[in-house]
Amino acid sequence: MKKSLFIIATAACAVMTGCFDNRERPQDATPVTSLAALAATNRAEVVRLYLRGGAETLVDGSFKDLPALRELDLSERKLKTIPLEIFTLPSLTRLWFARNELAQIPAEVAKMPALQYLNLDGNKLTVVPESLGDAAKLRYLRLNENQIADFPAALGKLKELRRFYAVRNKLTVVPAFLKECPFIEDVILDNNAITEVPDWMTKMPALKSVSLTGCKIAKLPEDISGWRKLNSLSLAGCPIAAEEMQRIRKALGDDVAVTF
Repeated sequence: MKKSLFIIATAACAVMTGCFDNRERPQDATPVTSLAALAATNRAEVVRLYLRGGAETLVDGSFKDLPALRELDLSERKLKTIPLEIFTLPSLTRLWFARNELAQIPAEVAKMPALQYLNLDGNKLTVVPESLGDAAKLRYLRLNENQIADFPAALGKLKELRRFYAVRNKLTVVPAFLKECPFIEDVILDNNAITEVPDWMTKMPALKSVSLTGCKIAKLPEDISGWRKLNSLSLAGCPIAAEEMQRIRKALGDDVAVTF
């Protein structure tokens, strides 16, 4: 039974876009994949709880007494709110709440003491609250396929942020808060109505991957020499002339994988 649960959970994880790598995956406990299984388990020892797409009704107490829980997946359950109990979980580092019907990000998210990974892809979000900037340990923020047009400057307080995804939203500019995040490595903003790359973005010292596929960018700033750690740049589908493509490739060199 333990082996089958592990196989199910591993398969579920494999289809999660942006899932953690094996080095970060806890291997010291069998994952739980249903509320029924949780009821038959020592709750104090549960580390991973994957309830993606499940039909079981969440009731008060579903997430109580889980002091060791590090990963929780509540994606694809047609939920309109995040159960309040989740915000009190002391060890939770990763929360998946993708493809639900969430219209607002609760302020309580920022008070979760251990949260490092937050996936809210495919919800109904139109704004991001300033309070999210108080999520001091947040490293990975995914907000793909929502209806967000702007991000508050307060998110610049996310000093530990490494990866930011906001594909298929309503952005017209690269979110300015990113320039205040010194360790940001990946910025993925595909299929937005962004028209330019600001000068400050080319001076972000830790950037390794930038993707602006399907945006409306015609050229990059004249000086892109600040992208010293960049290894991947995607401008596929952007209206960039051949001469500009040649300039970009020459400026970045052979070590950077550039896609037009």
